[in-house]
Amino acid sequence: MSAFGSVSNQPEVYEPTSTSYIKTKFVKKIMTAILLDTEFMTYWSKLTLVEKESLLSVAKNYVQRKEDDQDIEELRRQLINEERKKYLKGEGKFHTWEEVKEMAVNKEKRDGI
Repeated sequence: MSAFGSVSNQPEVYEPTSTSYIKTKFVKKIMTAILLDTEFMTYWSKLTLVEKESLLSVAKNYVQRKEDDQDIEELRRQLINEERKKYLKGEGKFHTWEEVKEMAVNKEKRDGI
């Protein structure tokens, strides 16, 4: 036994819900982000002004597109929830399973779909 307690050659095993495990994962994410930022800056410093503007434009468009996709998904969820509420209240127009099968086969019966 050493002055630091018992020394084991076994790697420390973390439980996925332990504080140590969460802290370790958090630190790894931060370190990864720092390394990525550092690597990005080594390439960024080698770009011309025009190349930097172009890359910045791509990044802005990417982020905007991602935000727009999230907005669309939220609108889709809201629409589904509104239709579900109407259905549960018995409001609106709904079709039986037999009507749905008939509409799938016969275009004239689709009610403008």
